Amino acid sequence: MITGAILLAAGSGVRFGGKKQDLIFHGSPLWRYAYNILNKFIDSTHLVAVGQDILGGETRTLSVSIGLANLPDDTERVIIAEAARPFVLPEQVDKLIKDNHDSASFVKPLVNTVIFRDGSYIDREHLYELLTPQAFSFPKLRYAYSHRSSDNFTDETRIMYEVLGIKPFFIETGQNLFKLTYQEDIAVLESLYQHYKERIS
Repeated sequence: MITGAILLAAGSGVRFGGKKQDLIFHGSPLWRYAYNILNKFIDSTHLVAVGQDILGGETRTLSVSIGLANLPDDTERVIIAEAARPFVLPEQVDKLIKDNHDSASFVKPLVNTVIFRDGSYIDREHLYELLTPQAFSFPKLRYAYSHRSSDNFTDETRIMYEVLGIKPFFIETGQNLFKLTYQEDIAVLESLYQHYKERIS
């Protein structure tokens, strides 16, 4: 099976206060960390860094759409990763490549209490936090994208479910897929880097 990958490395980084994908972290742009791990498994002809190799869209959804359009037609499976989650591990990419579900996502159990804005509560034991990278059947995701109802989805598993009724297969994971969002998150990123640096080099 031929696997391709889209690395989302565009965006203005409003909450971060700048383009976090271009942050120089230990001598390398942040987007390069996930890219280099993906490139260990996926040939550069099937690996697109949206926002670096090509221009990104105004939204995440449009950037993924651009990435899908720039992958070769012989792609059978596609991994979607984010530059803001730089410390994806080789074994996680390998697991997504070998997985045979049409929609698969890494997830993490919630640790905080969740509440609706109207004051009602949700039992966190029934919830997961969806993380990237995620993996999909390339032709089915491309079809779902061509029939999507909005350009402002934050997750591809939702598009697969809303268009094709395909629920994601969940893969529980640890802390390494932390997402850099705010400036103060750099300290968390540094701690994770020290813990995982031998596995992401």
